[in-house]
Amino acid sequence: MARVLMAWELGANLGHLTRLRPVATALQRRGHTLSFALRDVMGSRAVLPPGLGRVFQAPLAIHTTPTPAWTMADVLVACGHGHAAGLAGLAAAWQSLIEVSGCEVLIADHAPTALLAARVMGVPAVHIGHGFSVPPRLSPLPVFRDWAPPPAHHAADVDAQVLSCVNTVLRDAGAAPLDRLCDLFYPERTLLCTWPELDHYGGLGRSAADYVGPDGEYAPGAEPDWPGGNGPHVLAYLRRSHPGHVEVLRALADCRLPTLCYLPGEGAEPVSAPTLRYSRQPIDFRRALPRCSLLVCHAGQATVAQALRLGIPVLMLPEHAEQHLIARQVERSGAGVNAALQAPPVAYASLIEIMVRADGSHAKAARAVAKRHSAFDPAALTARIVEAAESVLT
Repeated sequence: MARVLMAWELGANLGHLTRLRPVATALQRRGHTLSFALRDVMGSRAVLPPGLGRVFQAPLAIHTTPTPAWTMADVLVACGHGHAAGLAGLAAAWQSLIEVSGCEVLIADHAPTALLAARVMGVPAVHIGHGFSVPPRLSPLPVFRDWAPPPAHHAADVDAQVLSCVNTVLRDAGAAPLDRLCDLFYPERTLLCTWPELDHYGGLGRSAADYVGPDGEYAPGAEPDWPGGNGPHVLAYLRRSHPGHVEVLRALADCRLPTLCYLPGEGAEPVSAPTLRYSRQPIDFRRALPRCSLLVCHAGQATVAQALRLGIPVLMLPEHAEQHLIARQVERSGAGVNAALQAPPVAYASLIEIMVRADGSHAKAARAVAKRHSAFDPAALTARIVEAAESVLT
């Protein structure tokens, strides 16, 4: 059996790790030895079961200046790929992790420097991720932040800058250079874990065969404890960091819809109402979602996908560009509303009353998405990723 290193380098929150978890569990069952290199080693303790494998802190660039990101090349600059000398140091740290772990195959989720280090060392890799972290195989890498277009020639210029740095690291190590920067994201096997309705790039440069479906296996959670009340039920997954979370909760209370809200973090309950109940623990979606007529969330892919699989529309409050792009795609499908595109002040109560209607356009569109993907099986996706990892072993 093989030694597998699972890497997560970039991206906020724990969505990337929840995608890796079922794959790791399946690999361990098949006798493989696992190690993890993770961006958030503290948060990982709430996601990974004990005994799954050794956990290392992922090497991260710490001396970078935040700049606007229009393309994935900009994201790479922000994580240390803008200067060859700095990138060489970062890649060397990843190489050390690969060596210490005894890695025979790398599984990377939003871990571009890990993919580079694997190329340097000749270690086969499987790249998995949603539409943002697996950009289209186009040169230059396309603009995703199209609501604020970049300066002329920016996409080509930053693409060339990062490609030069990456190829310097590869050549200095005696490895073959890349023809195009997008090739970094396409090692021995790459699986685009999303649907067209959730693709950050809106299908640009993709074919229907590229989509293998989103991570959507249900995670363990607390028993849903619904409040009393009549009418459609609403499940809300909100963060205190979003400036609109109190407005949304107030609107839900005003609508008098039975609402169960997961609101992590310290602090008092921001809105009190007989029809509103809070949970400090993640909720068991498998039990909670079937009773819902609406999901309110920040547009994380797994959360949205689980709702759409059941034909439940989604009101989305994105917190950053990745979530905004998913929310925009879902809104284009008709199955949800991106609150970030609503004129302020957002009329949340009116939106909610419209969206919970079973005969409304949002519910109909969500059911259409569910029908298009009725054959999708998250467990089969996990098995496909495991097969990909085992297929690249020599």
